[in-house]
Amino acid sequence: MQHRPSPSSWFLTVAFVAGFAVLGVAGNQTVPPDPEDPALREIIDRGLERAAWAEEEGFETRYRRAMTRRVQRFDGDGEVTDDETLRYQVEPYQGALFARLMARDGEPIDARGRREQERRWEEFQVEIDDPEKRAAREREAEENEIRFDEELIGRYTARLDGVQDLRGRPSHVITFEPRPGRLPVRRRIDHALNRSRGEVWIDTETYEIARVSFQLMDRVRLWWGIIGSISDATGRLERRPVAGDVWLDTEFEIYFHVRVLFRTTRRNTTTQWSEFERAD
Repeated sequence: MQHRPSPSSWFLTVAFVAGFAVLGVAGNQTVPPDPEDPALREIIDRGLERAAWAEEEGFETRYRRAMTRRVQRFDGDGEVTDDETLRYQVEPYQGALFARLMARDGEPIDARGRREQERRWEEFQVEIDDPEKRAAREREAEENEIRFDEELIGRYTARLDGVQDLRGRPSHVITFEPRPGRLPVRRRIDHALNRSRGEVWIDTETYEIARVSFQLMDRVRLWWGIIGSISDATGRLERRPVAGDVWLDTEFEIYFHVRVLFRTTRRNTTTQWSEFERAD
């Protein structure tokens, strides 16, 4: 089972798709999982089953929704240099999602902006409807996708830290960090996955992911440091039931500090999804 990224794809993929694809050379070594706590193993297995079911049902691309994204940029002293809020309408189309810009800083986009969005929409439809273009799009997406499977789990050591309340629902809290030694690197995102630690909150009733928080432990070099590096990244993803038994992402926040060539960027992005409506 694999999970392809979308504007609100869950788990760690959202962090790295959001702004920093890491380039490197693939390795061949894999790390076998260590013996695990049976209770933890059962929670993970049920989470895998739930994720596979949700993937087969295609819930992510069955719902239209509103999306608000606030982007703040900072200088070296931590002072805000730019603060912008964008509002989108996200529409499903043929198993993909299109985000149409509707407003900027509370003001609807003008006629020129609406024409630009219509042009983007037409180009998006052409790309999705053309088998070759869609295949190329999916190949590129694979560099940043998360396969929620035993290989992903095998990258980390995990510990069950009990049950805590989250928005009135009990959740299993699992902490994770990379296993020692050399970890497999086959795609861009693997460099960052292999250097991330955090927590996963799994709903005790449904075994859906309810929250993921993470941070980059070490600097990640872009193309062996020639292009630049990511020195800091932290993030948090929230997921909730939006219609009966259907859970989708409702909020994602990420801060990162990245240097590319001679330019340094410090940015915090908060994205929220709401007004979910079944499209099919």
